[in-house]
Amino acid sequence: MRPFTLFTASALLLTHLWANPQCYVDAYPALITSADKESIVLKNGLKLPYRTPTAKSSWDEKINNADLETQLSQRYDAGGIDTPPPYLFDPGRLRYQPFFQALYGKDKQAIEKNLVSISWPTLKGSIKLPVNKVGDADTTLYAIGQEIAALPKRDRIWAEGATTYCYRVIKDTDRLSMHSFGIAIDLAPTKTQYWKDEAPSETAHIGYRNTMPLSIVRIFEKHGWIWGGRWYHYDTMHFEYRPELLVSSCKEK
Repeated sequence: MRPFTLFTASALLLTHLWANPQCYVDAYPALITSADKESIVLKNGLKLPYRTPTAKSSWDEKINNADLETQLSQRYDAGGIDTPPPYLFDPGRLRYQPFFQALYGKDKQAIEKNLVSISWPTLKGSIKLPVNKVGDADTTLYAIGQEIAALPKRDRIWAEGATTYCYRVIKDTDRLSMHSFGIAIDLAPTKTQYWKDEAPSETAHIGYRNTMPLSIVRIFEKHGWIWGGRWYHYDTMHFEYRPELLVSSCKEK
């Protein structure tokens, strides 16, 4: 991860200067018709507001009341890991839940109708994983698995223990996990790191730890999946399908 010399903690919390609603159209061309700073319009005619009136001054307000603009407010950096993420820099972790419900299913029943099984390679053979078929989430994850299978064993071991769909809320919140939509995968859960093991408070000052190799990370990012290891609130086992943060017109250069 490259140094963030242009940012301060306050700027990371407040800036929306780079957010571009066109990122949604570029990322989901088969699902979204148009987007501007008023709203985005889905192919099925559903319209979602780009901004919502709920308060977003504090960090807790931002993470609990995120809208489509807030969702793009921190630019995802698909670089190296030379420096840890700055304080409260969580690109992709600020999520507008109605957006994902509109794309992948409004509730558990609707989501499960969109799930398909893909083959995921392991060192002992393939396993089946449930993934949402909407917006190419399933085909991209399958492609990721095939590329990981070609890596040396020392890297492939970090793709073991894979889990995907599980309808649940994020621990200590009432927000749905991305696993609930079938667009997230966790790898090597017994060997990776999670920020809540160090501090339970969202605004706590924490260190950064990671063992997930970049060879795995870069394959995911190539196919539109972001990595929780790029967050200040690190979750290094976690990857989720978020192409709006990785389309060429919108990602960090």
